[in-house]
Amino acid sequence: MDERGKRIGRNEALFREVNERLRELGEGFSLVSEEAEFVCECASSSCAAQVRMPLATYEEIRSDPKRFFVVRGHEELEYERIVSDNADYFIVEKLPGGPAGMAIREDPRS
Repeated sequence: MDERGKRIGRNEALFREVNERLRELGEGFSLVSEEAEFVCECASSSCAAQVRMPLATYEEIRSDPKRFFVVRGHEELEYERIVSDNADYFIVEKLPGGPAGMAIREDPRS
């Protein structure tokens, strides 16, 4: 994988870690709300875009370590493909090879 791909993978892994903590907080308040705010899991280290989604949707995305959600326009089609088009974001899946392997290796749940 090229250096850009590695940087993208590291940034996405960092955002995934942040979202795991946000999910835990959201679950702690599940009696009040079944939704939570998450940060875009795109490649940009300066991205601060937020996505509101049900906790169940987040869990569905996270069930596959190669899948991430990104705000529209933040997708990197050189490294991922769009698998679902939602109102405010895309669900993307890392392409086979380096990007997918890195996503699996960096998954905080594995």
